[in-house]
Formats: sequence, C-alpha cells, structure tokens
Amino acid sequence: MEDGGARPRVDPAELVHTSLPPWARGVVPSRATSATGADGAAHLLVGVGSESAPVLARWAAELGAGRAAVRVLRAPDGSAARALLAVALARARVGVRVWVSGPVGACLTLRATALAAGLADDELVVVPVGNGPIDVACVHCGRATEVEAEIGDTIACAGCGRPLLVFEHVSRRLGSFLGFQADAGGSA
Repeated sequence: MEDGGARPRVDPAELVHTSLPPWARGVVPSRATSATGADGAAHLLVGVGSESAPVLARWAAELGAGRAAVRVLRAPDGSAARALLAVALARARVGVRVWVSGPVGACLTLRATALAAGLADDELVVVPVGNGPIDVACVHCGRATEVEAEIGDTIACAGCGRPLLVFEHVSRRLGSFLGFQADAGGSA
C-alpha cells in the first residue's frame, strides 16, 4: 500500500472460494441449529466460553432423547478445549460425532484437532458464538500469534516482529489464518 492507509474490511460474501469454512463466515448450516435426528453412536459436545452454554444445552437435550451416548466438554479457551477434545477423541470409538460451539478462532482450532484425529467434516458440527482471539501463522518464521483480529487487519508477529496481514486462507491442519508481511508487495 503506497498511501499507508488501512485496508478496507473484507465482505464475508466475497470469501466463498477460500479455505475459510462457511460457518466461520457466518453461514451456519441448518443441520447445526438442531441435533434432532442426528446420527452417530456417541456425541462429544465441546463448548468454549460462557456464550456456548445455551448451544450445548440445546444439543444435549435433543441428543439425550435418543439412544446415543452424549458427553459434554467445557473449557474457558481454545487451548484448554483442544486438550480435552484430543484426549476424548483418543478414547473414542467408531461412530463418534463432534459438536463444537465457541468463538471462531477456538472453533478452527477444535476442527483441526478433530480432523487430525481422523474425523471427516460430515462428522463435525460447528456453531460459532461470541468473540475471541484467532491464531495467525506467520509464513516467514512459522510462529502462530494469538490475537484479536479480523481478515484484512495487520498484526505484529510474536515470533519475528514483522507486520503481518491476516489473510483469508485457513489451514485445516493448524486451525490458523495465514499471515504474511503486510508490505510484501511494496518496494524494498
């Protein structure tokens, strides 16, 4: 940017062809609003932060009416929830479904944990609620910076100190946004 001005905010509707999941763009699938009729032998409900409580309560009530086992995991942040989910999935058997609610950054982290454990996207339901930090992975030093930011913002990398542009690409493996030097297109 030659003028040094702020970048305009990205319209979520423009992110249709990115790696950002629809639910992280505010498009929550209708199957996520209700757990009635959900398949699976067991269900892990994971909530991050207090704003996830009503969502977990609704899912638990709806799933509890069936014959599947239901386990609720609650955590104050994405890191704690990731540890709880990893342990629960290590003990899980075939047929488990994972239901996640919390801030987008925590949901991306939990999605990465579930995928690493071998779950497919159709075995995972995500409903983001509340606000919280996201992880931004620096392409220059490899460090992830946890920060309150949105796509298009510029942040300081906690590893190398470079000003990073938060890009709309999300790593399925890491659950983090891509960050690259904000002035990379400018002259040196």
